[in-house]
Amino acid sequence: MATMPLPSTTATVSLKKFREQICPHCGRKDIHRCWVRGVIERHVVRAFSFYPHWCADCDRRFYLRLLS
Repeated sequence: MATMPLPSTTATVSLKKFREQICPHCGRKDIHRCWVRGVIERHVVRAFSFYPHWCADCDRRFYLRLLS
């Protein structure tokens, strides 16, 4: 009998997509999601799924869209 693989959770899938992202400024992969600042950013996150990130190497802040 063939066994079916277990489905992955959405957290694992989104984490994989997050890890594949690179910094648009320096091209490194050491990026992290950071806090949403203010009301305007909160609306951008909700409406367009763009999340603020920062790069640990070049210390810049930018937005990335996490695809579902």
